[in-house]
Amino acid sequence: MEQEKQQLIEQIISTAKREFDIDLAKEKLISEEEYRALVFTELLSLENAELSRLIEQFNASPSHQAHASQAEPISQSKQRNTGVIIAASVAVIALCAVGAWFGLSGDTTAQSSQVAAVPNKVISQKSAQMSKPTPVEKEPEAVYQSLFAIHGSNTIGEKLAPALLKAYFEEQGAKDIDWQQGRIATERTMQFEMDGDKLEIGLAAHGSSTAFKALNANMAQIGMSSRKIKTSEVEALKGQSGDLSKLGNEHIIALDGLAIIVNQNNPLKTITTETLSRIFSGEIDNWAEIGGDQAPIKVFARDDNSGTFDTFKSLVLKKYGRKLTKQAERFESSSELSEHVSRDDYAIGFIGLNYIRYSKALAIADSSDTKAIYPTRFTIATEDYPLARRLYLYTPTNSATQIKDFANFAISDRGQEIVQELGLISQSIRVEDVVASELAPEKYNQYAKLAKRLSLNFRFNYATRDLDNKGKRDLQRLVSFVEENPNRKLVLMGFSDSIGARDKNTMLSLSRAKSVEQELNARGINVYAVEGFGEDMPLANNDNEVGRERNRRVEVWVL
Repeated sequence: MEQEKQQLIEQIISTAKREFDIDLAKEKLISEEEYRALVFTELLSLENAELSRLIEQFNASPSHQAHASQAEPISQSKQRNTGVIIAASVAVIALCAVGAWFGLSGDTTAQSSQVAAVPNKVISQKSAQMSKPTPVEKEPEAVYQSLFAIHGSNTIGEKLAPALLKAYFEEQGAKDIDWQQGRIATERTMQFEMDGDKLEIGLAAHGSSTAFKALNANMAQIGMSSRKIKTSEVEALKGQSGDLSKLGNEHIIALDGLAIIVNQNNPLKTITTETLSRIFSGEIDNWAEIGGDQAPIKVFARDDNSGTFDTFKSLVLKKYGRKLTKQAERFESSSELSEHVSRDDYAIGFIGLNYIRYSKALAIADSSDTKAIYPTRFTIATEDYPLARRLYLYTPTNSATQIKDFANFAISDRGQEIVQELGLISQSIRVEDVVASELAPEKYNQYAKLAKRLSLNFRFNYATRDLDNKGKRDLQRLVSFVEENPNRKLVLMGFSDSIGARDKNTMLSLSRAKSVEQELNARGINVYAVEGFGEDMPLANNDNEVGRERNRRVEVWVL
């Protein structure tokens, strides 16, 4: 293939990667005409102007037209099968992961599987005229109808999403549920029978960012994310998906803690987020600089598509204006990263709480003025732990009933039981003793002797008294808890950030606590006491919005 066409192929590959995170096999595109025709058909269906222009330019090249003229019978045959090819392509797109449709390895197995996706395979006239042995008739393979596809976070997609899907469809009467492994570990298909139909659901877990790319490209109907959707993503998807930041479209299905892990043999126990930012940016590159052995620090990190990395970048690196060192070793899988840390005395990494395994988690302080907190189920459930995060499902406003029902199942009591069984943090309410602290106000410590704290905090949208989406759903969870424990008395304790006058912050914290009281009163729940502690007992640094948001909270206690 001449140099000009090779350059066009390279531009097509680059554009597909940039716009849709799709990886294409260069050598196969150059050398295999039939594979190239199928890939171009699929890319054109995405209706991207730049891709369409490049493919049109490739097809319009003189050498391509000459070749097409020589192969006129083939072209006519392919023209007759265009509708079939497009239908097959849509099925391929719906079931494949963002960034990995077209056989990355380039091996003959992947090649044949792609060709098999196109029925009525076209062969040359010369081949058709050759004598062939009578083929052995094979039993036709079962054809499964795609119900929907779910793409995004590896943290959710590795275990939680498969477990939730299986449990939900079992409740719906599905039988013979079977998971088919895809070409790579992060791609799977769940096949089953229900109401006499053979159905399947495609799952691709390449990272949180791919959730919104897949929704935008109509390749997925549910997005999984281990970070909150960005404003830019909300705006990009509004036209086709509605406002994904709204309560009906954003579903917090679990909580998770971003654990900082080191090897069990490492003597370090606590660390501040500022020191972490210096380590992961490469400014501190030897353990001796923070009191350890004279040895280089080996930095392990998740890949750029990962919501885990997005969370770490937001809570640690970006907070201090730093970037991840280029020396960091990157991993697509949290499991693999954790295994590497457990085998290296001088490694450090970050993963979800469920992946600590044989490594050691450090206690994290948001600053030198705040208490170092270990990641536990309670500190993550209350989001007191500095690196706590939420896990989300996103569903478009116009989603099918089946999709909305599945999202509601994920946040239901049964769904939260599954979350707990898999080692993530459910939103089911737990009761915990509180230890008095020298840093706490006297009244707070008095309550610590008499009352217990519930494993939820109410938080608010910025500069308002409006509860965020989790808070709105937690109201109903709290109502259910009180109905099941009618003899317990509720106490609400409000806290604020430190921006502004101290007296004003105390009044603001009390006002927010009273707004929660009003919501509970409206649901028939009485509150025993409401307190406002203002800017006391900060959980995070007040010099950035993320920290201030964590400090603006209402704790729930019971007597």
